[in-house]
Formats: sequence, C-alpha cells, structure tokens
Amino acid sequence: MPPIPHPSRPFSALASRLLPLWAATLCALPLAAQTALPDDRSAGAAAVTLAHCQEWLGTLASPEFEGRGTGQQGYRKAAEFVAAHFERLGLEARGDNGTYFQHVPWSEAKVVAERTFVEFTAADGTQVRVPAARLAGSVSASTSAAGDAVLLVLAVPAPTGDGPAAAPPVAALDGVDLDGKVVLAYVRSEANARSAAMARFAVLQALQGKNTAAVLFVQRDEVREGLRGRRGAARRANPAAAGARRSPLDATFGGADLDALLRLSRQEPAVLDGATAVLALGLQAKVEVAIDDTAAPAMNVFAVLPGSDPQLREEYVVVGSHLDHLGRRGDTIYPGADDDASGTTGVMAVAQMLARNPVPPRRSVLFVCFAGEESGLVGSAFFVENCPIPLASIVAELQMDMIGRDEEENVEGNKGEKAEDNRNSLHLVGTQKLAPALHQLCLAANERARFDLEWDEERMFGRSDHANFAQRGVPVAFFFTGLHRDYHRPTDTADRIHYAKLLRVARFVYDIAFELASQPGRPEIEPGLWRAYRGRRGGEPAAPLRPEAKDAEGAGVSEPPPARRDGAAPGADRGSR
Repeated sequence: MPPIPHPSRPFSALASRLLPLWAATLCALPLAAQTALPDDRSAGAAAVTLAHCQEWLGTLASPEFEGRGTGQQGYRKAAEFVAAHFERLGLEARGDNGTYFQHVPWSEAKVVAERTFVEFTAADGTQVRVPAARLAGSVSASTSAAGDAVLLVLAVPAPTGDGPAAAPPVAALDGVDLDGKVVLAYVRSEANARSAAMARFAVLQALQGKNTAAVLFVQRDEVREGLRGRRGAARRANPAAAGARRSPLDATFGGADLDALLRLSRQEPAVLDGATAVLALGLQAKVEVAIDDTAAPAMNVFAVLPGSDPQLREEYVVVGSHLDHLGRRGDTIYPGADDDASGTTGVMAVAQMLARNPVPPRRSVLFVCFAGEESGLVGSAFFVENCPIPLASIVAELQMDMIGRDEEENVEGNKGEKAEDNRNSLHLVGTQKLAPALHQLCLAANERARFDLEWDEERMFGRSDHANFAQRGVPVAFFFTGLHRDYHRPTDTADRIHYAKLLRVARFVYDIAFELASQPGRPEIEPGLWRAYRGRRGGEPAAPLRPEAKDAEGAGVSEPPPARRDGAAPGADRGSR
C-alpha cells in the first residue's frame, strides 16, 4: 500500500479523484466475507470508511507526532487530535476542568548540561574532561560521585536465551575489591545490539554489592545521541513505577575521549584487546550529573456517549486503546503505526459509528485512549485508581491494541509464522478468563464478522491496558492481530498497515459494544474463574458475580464455563498452533 499523504497536505487532483474509488474497492473485498449487521446498527457501521481510517492513522503515525512518546510534545499533539475528534462527534467531555483529558502526573528529567560532566585528574593535575554533550545514555536522578578510576576489560559470552535470566555470568569480578571506585567498563561481546545490551546488563549484575562510587561504560566509537533524562510517572501518581524508573546512572563515553583517558593513564590502546583485566588507572575520577524534574504532558483522553435508557445509562461499556508509543529517541522516531495508532484509530472509528448510528445504545459508552502503556500500563492504572465513573458500573472493557497487521515471525518468536497465512486471523484474549457470557457474546458477533479467531496469545494478557480493569473484576476482551517484524522498530509505519482488516476489527468491536450497551443484562463474573485468577489476593470483583449452584450437600459449587466452540462455522477457533 502506498504511503498515506499527511492530511494537512492537499492531495493531487488525480489522487483526490481516485482515492474514494480505491478505498471503496479495498474496503469491499474483505467485507464481502462478512454478513450484514442487524438493522439497529448497520447505519452506524457505514459511517466510517477506509479513507477515514487512513486519514486518522496517517496523522497519528506522522512525523509531526514524533511517535507519541508519553511526556513528549508529540504525545500532546496526539491527545489534542483525538480530543478534537470526540468534540466533533458531540461526545460529552467529563475530564479535568470540563476537557476530554484526565491528566496523569508525569515528569521529565532534563539534563542540565553545564553542570553535567565526567572528569579525570592525574597526580600532576593534568585533566581529561568529558562534557554532557559527549556522554550517551539515560539518567533519572542527579549523581555526584568521586573516587579512584578503575578500568575493567571484560569479554562477556553471548546470552543463552531471552530475558534477564539469560544474562551470562561474569565470574571475572568475583572477589575483586571495587569499594568506592569509579568503574569504567569496556565490554567485548558479540557484534549485535541484543548481545551487547545483555553483556552490559550482566556486568551491572556482577557489580551489585561491590559498593562502587559510580559505573560508566566506555567504547571505542564516538557516542551518539547524547545523555538524556528519563520520563515517567511522577512519584505522587504511581510510587512503584516512579521508583522503578529511578534506576542507576547509565552513561557511556568513547572515541577521542577514551583515547585521551588512556594517554593520561599511560595505558596503550591494545589493553582493550587483551585478556580480562582490572586496571587501576592512577587517576582521580569525578562524576557530576545534574537533573531538573519538570512536568511533562501525559493525559488519558476520554469521552462519553450517554445512553438512551433512563436506568441503564448509568452503566457503561468502555472501549479503549493506548495512545502512546516509544516516541523520539535521539534522532530516531518510532512511529508506532500498528502499536498502537491502529487501536486508537479503532477507538475513533467505533466512537463515530456509535455517535452517528440513528439508534442510540441504551447504556452509555466511554471511549478512552490511555497514556503510558509503553511505560508499564501507567495511564490505565491511574484511570482505574481515579476512575471518573464507578468501576462497578463498567459492563466490560474492550481493548484494541495492534489491530492493523497480520501476525508473522518476529523478535519474540512465532518461528515460521507467515503473514499471508494470517490475513483473516484475530486473537481474542482474556474473554475466557473471567466472564464466559462475554466470550459467548464475542463468538456470536463473529458469526457476522467471520474472523478466524484464535486463543493462543494469553501470554499477552498482562501486556495491555485491559489488564488493569481485569484486576478489579471488570470483564475484558482484548482484540489483537499479532506481533510482526516491525514491532517496536522505526519501520512500524503507516504504509504497512492492512487498513481493510483494521476497519473489519473496528466493526466487530462496534457490534460487540452495541450489543453490550443494548441487551437487558450484563456479563457476570464466574466465581471459580475469579478465584483462580485472583488467587490469594481475593477480594470482590467490580462486576456482579454469577450466582453459584449448590451441590447435594449444600456447598457452593461453580458451574463450569461453557465449552469452547470447535465446530466448522465461519470464524471457528483455530487454537494454538
């Protein structure tokens, strides 16, 4: 698919004539496999076209929005873009000060360059000074440290698998006294980014408990991108997240600065190629990093379509996505077209379908795009902890995250998986975890949508914002088309999106949301599933529990959830492969 022109730039005359025909043709191809929606909701589904999806996603993933990193200006622009869409639809603004925003406390650590440096001093007073501009890495807190400089030359083997547990051991540091020293680590590892990152992690693990004054890394190449401050949840918003981001100094220098340091310490460059060594450099080191914490833009964007029923309008169906992605990192922008401009486009689409449908839903619908998902589901955690509606009033939360591609082999696995084999596949995650009635409702809606539904990605359950609702006992459904080769890479761009599939998913979620908002009852939590999910944490769910059956002796026994479908109807479960 060709690149999407930025909406602020006019199409050429030819493109403006061809686009509607092209969009209608592409849209009709996959939709031909679908059956018509019921009359009470068909007009709303027609209110969103392929061209709408292209325009909205093309804007969200455009260079102007710089990857929508929470706390960055690109995120602010994205939040204002979604809020303007809600306003055009006439949805109610119930956020802070009558806006569509719920502000999430977020701070940005800015490096104060004139007070940030690393300095080495020889016995005769000669110095080598590395300014902030020639340091790379990320910092979240001010640092002031001094001590004797020690150079570690380490050859670290390749990692043995994935995750922190795969970090290779660094036995060379066993028994080495580094108390009060400023350690400069030169690490040799396999020449790929993953191996190098794991090697650095392994060194930091090995240095735990050594009581070093500071640890820096050195490299032969000149550094790039400079020293940057971390962004994250402010302490008052999420103490655990804020504590986690107050991580140790991560700074690197190299190139001409490393050469100057070796000359000052009378070391030959060849020492870096030798055996593992711990070398006292005979220099005094001083490390100064100055940080200013400032507030940064982070907001959940939400709006409400009021229900038409005087009683049921106090209950809500929540339709969500996360608005953020990785943002700008140095000179690199991560557009996040699929992750999760696609899901946000889905929320915008469902909002327009429901708002423009002649038959309004009986229950209210709350549309929300969360901040800080990529930083640990921070925005949705803040939302449920400070929910603008009672949690018990939420009938279900429907989450769209990465709904615009076809699953394929990727950095996390799925070996041999091919996108062309997954054109019609859709992962439905979490519906069998708490509320069987919601699961069955999704299956019934799929008789019309006709996706090849799969339930083999439950490992993803905790990795998107629905998880924070589930922990409070709200029924959830997570819609996800799978990982791909561009996941969390700068190549996750708008021209690689399968727009017709995205629109089909949005129509599917619209159908489910309309049904949830219109039917007399609401999904109940299965007691046995709730106990299995919560374990020792216990507590009562926000949603109502389904009454338990009684056995012959009068003890409470939960009936098993309905069996999973395995028939040959269109959209049947393909299961784990």
